[in-house]
Amino acid sequence: MKDNKYLILVNKNNPMKNEEEYVKVLCKSIYADDRTLEKKTYEQFLKLQDFVKTQGYTIAIESGYRSSNYQKKVWDECVLLHGLEHTKKFVAVPGYSEHQTGLAVDFLLYENNKFYEDQKMKGHKVLEVVRENAYKFGFIIRYPEGKESITGYGYEPWHLRYIDDVEIAKYIKENDLCLEEYLDTI
Repeated sequence: MKDNKYLILVNKNNPMKNEEEYVKVLCKSIYADDRTLEKKTYEQFLKLQDFVKTQGYTIAIESGYRSSNYQKKVWDECVLLHGLEHTKKFVAVPGYSEHQTGLAVDFLLYENNKFYEDQKMKGHKVLEVVRENAYKFGFIIRYPEGKESITGYGYEPWHLRYIDDVEIAKYIKENDLCLEEYLDTI
């Protein structure tokens, strides 16, 4: 396998090693104007976004890169709103979040002049369109359904992870793997 700097594993057991490793760029999003992502991740997300548009849906960046301070804010707000046990299932503690790489993007749906985030998209066709096609742009669904005991997080079909390699992304999708399982095979 060729060396792929995008195949890093950041999860509950593997902290972010160097938050500054990936060059981040400011992203244009109809949702918010202050989102950033790693440069190539953003370029490929725009291509995925264009493809999804041809299928009749508009997706946008809801969340991209998060600093440690911002991740702490997300964690603290979730604990306050939903409690600690819920938060552990859906939010990473600072230093252990993929969002700190700039390689992870949470997308949302824009439809009928409204934004639909996270669970508000549940059951919407756009999730299927993204799930079936994200690999073509180097993305995987990072927290797939049925893999909660491996990833440590609940199912999040809106959370994409850029891994750069279309063939690997396709392999992960076709074999119903999560990133941890794929990395264990190589």
